[in-house]
Amino acid sequence: MAKIKKINCDFHYIDITLQIEEKKIIQWISSVISQYNKPAKELNIIFCNDEYLLDINRQFLNHDYYTDIITFPHSEEEVYGDLYISIDRVRENAKQLKIDEELELLRVIIHGVLHLIGFKDKTKVEIKAIRQAEDEALALYRKQFLLENHYYDQVYAVVSTIPKGRVTNYGAISDFLALGSARMVGYALNNLKENRNHIPAHRVVNVKGELSGKLYFGGNTMQELLESEGIQIKDDKIQNLDKHFWRPE
Repeated sequence: MAKIKKINCDFHYIDITLQIEEKKIIQWISSVISQYNKPAKELNIIFCNDEYLLDINRQFLNHDYYTDIITFPHSEEEVYGDLYISIDRVRENAKQLKIDEELELLRVIIHGVLHLIGFKDKTKVEIKAIRQAEDEALALYRKQFLLENHYYDQVYAVVSTIPKGRVTNYGAISDFLALGSARMVGYALNNLKENRNHIPAHRVVNVKGELSGKLYFGGNTMQELLESEGIQIKDDKIQNLDKHFWRPE
């Protein structure tokens, strides 16, 4: 494994309020860079609002639209550059995608870092490659820093968006959050406790459509909740699963 050298990274905040764990992010970025064996020199991450980044987009790129990030590389041989990130865009995109704001911010940050490493995103092949690299980097962040109760909140956020009358499975949620195991979703749902009434966990079944969480609800509660939403159950298994299945996106 390549030796991890911490990059010299400074954070700047322009007309916005934001709380992030700077030391963890620097350590994470340094770990990601080390995987690509490219020298790390210096990085400036500038958080701003939509209008500030729009002015930069117009002035330097001749683009007249909002964007979440603009990356300015200062070297092709080293990871050395500036990332301008609109927190307004990050928050709006997270809302539209129905994902955690922190997760979206981390994705945008590492997207810029990957550009400095040498990734591009103009062609379909390039886009696929940088998306995969983003997913791998986010999985590394989870492994390094996220506490169990933090990933629980991400699971609960996804489950909260399952539409009434639809179901998903543990694996689909795990894949969406890049958790690495469907069992982790089950652990999170089993720890809902007093929040159970606010999170529609009854809409999460196993890959076969079986009510594997039935014992957690007690009696026939899970089946009754699903049937009240128009889903037919037979022998503890959802009928017409394809019709009712919902995949997080």
